[in-house]
Amino acid sequence: MIKETKSKEVDAKNGFEIPLLPFEDHTHNSVKITITKDVLSNTHSNVDFKTRLDATIQTCRLLYKSSLWITVPMRYASTIEQMTHIPNLQFHHAQGQNAHLSLWLDDNTENKIPDYATHQVGVGALVINSRDEILCVRELRHNYRRWKIPGGLAEVGESLGEAAIREVKEETGIDCNLEDVRVLSFRHSHGMQFGRSDLYFVVRLNPIEIEEPGEGQEEKQTLDGDGDGRKKRTIIPQPVAQMNEIAEALWVPLDDYRAMVNDEERPHFMMQTILQLFDERNEFDQSVVKSVVPGRKSSPIYHAPFRNKK
Repeated sequence: MIKETKSKEVDAKNGFEIPLLPFEDHTHNSVKITITKDVLSNTHSNVDFKTRLDATIQTCRLLYKSSLWITVPMRYASTIEQMTHIPNLQFHHAQGQNAHLSLWLDDNTENKIPDYATHQVGVGALVINSRDEILCVRELRHNYRRWKIPGGLAEVGESLGEAAIREVKEETGIDCNLEDVRVLSFRHSHGMQFGRSDLYFVVRLNPIEIEEPGEGQEEKQTLDGDGDGRKKRTIIPQPVAQMNEIAEALWVPLDDYRAMVNDEERPHFMMQTILQLFDERNEFDQSVVKSVVPGRKSSPIYHAPFRNKK
């Protein structure tokens, strides 16, 4: 951190020192200014905020810094009006209560500050129960076919499996097994929501079904711990549509769903591919690998099955 009391630039025209705004070294040879109450409450009779900011930017250029970041909490948003005179200063992104502005300082090279969140990650869940039925939903709006598989956007920090299980639970009330998540495929599209690109993964999930003693239409023969044959029935929970989002959630016979996606007049090409992958059990394997970056958590990687497993 460069201390404000020791960081000054001389105003050649007026002959007085200009106190700089406090800034700190940031990633990739950049510096960062955070607008705080202390920064704004420090009074300087001869110097206003705009002049101090200009002097700070000039100093950062003299220090051969590549870029400058300014974090502005919402409560101090009025200071942004005092920055509009700075050429090429741009909003980079906003998150929570903070706006983050960026300025490329090196006039001799192209701007290398990356766009924020170039992609969003979505997941769809292929959930098929023991009766050979597929879990489907129909949204309250924007339905392009009668049925679709449940899914939505992954949240920050979620794995693909966690995101898919959460979306299925939210949209249908059905619980799925996190221990048996398999990635079938993914689609890469551009020009999607907010003009971002989109990575959409389709995963296979197994619904949690309940077995209990009894007889009925769904009974099946099992063995108890003593080896005696006992009849148990499988209880398949019924879906419940999410209020204000989903018009209907239903277990649809898989043959009926196939007929819909294979309709000659209105085929669903993506789901044709997904069902073929499902039929062939052509799925990605998952391995969890350690990072070579110190302090970074292990991550799953999704890959074709190894021909020779170690």
